[in-house]
Amino acid sequence: MKKENGITLIALAVTVIILMILVGTGVTAVYTGINEVKDNKLQTELGIVRQAIQEQYALAEAVQKTKVLASEPQVSFWAGDRVYPTDPIYIPTNDYIDPEDKNGQIFIDKVTNRVTPTYQEEFYYRLNAEQLKEIGVGNKTVMKGEEETEVGVSKYTYIVNYSTGEVYNESKKVTSTHHLLYLPSTVFPTASNSEEEGRFQDWN
Repeated sequence: MKKENGITLIALAVTVIILMILVGTGVTAVYTGINEVKDNKLQTELGIVRQAIQEQYALAEAVQKTKVLASEPQVSFWAGDRVYPTDPIYIPTNDYIDPEDKNGQIFIDKVTNRVTPTYQEEFYYRLNAEQLKEIGVGNKTVMKGEEETEVGVSKYTYIVNYSTGEVYNESKKVTSTHHLLYLPSTVFPTASNSEEEGRFQDWN
């Protein structure tokens, strides 16, 4: 009998399937890696913004400007636009947002029941890219060829509280894994709700 040396159709099909699985796994790994890099960058930027607002608060403390009444002209330490009790701030209802859970993706107004702060430092402030530069975030200039280019300039809007150190990325809201892009208060890390009444993390 004559021996066949070629591959069978079944063997070819199995080989193709295995190759498709390997390619699919590789693409998934690359996609996951890209998302992880992006998420790390977002988390790093949260930390940079927090450091900047804490430095501003320390500067205000050094010159005794942390108890300026809200009714007085705004001092230069508090960059950004004040968020008043009637202004909308929308945040996810939970730290983790399940993409399959439609209720979990609802963004609700967290600020309507807040009392107007007594002092300027107690307000939440909304900072865009230009306002972030006022507190030193993203104002580094480097030379690219013959042109000057700013690096590290955020394209996101943040909600911050100078007195508590809270930082929230209002533009992106969550990471690729659906976790909230928010750093909680450094002043009341373990306080009860009654002690923290009105703080950002209690708005839900």
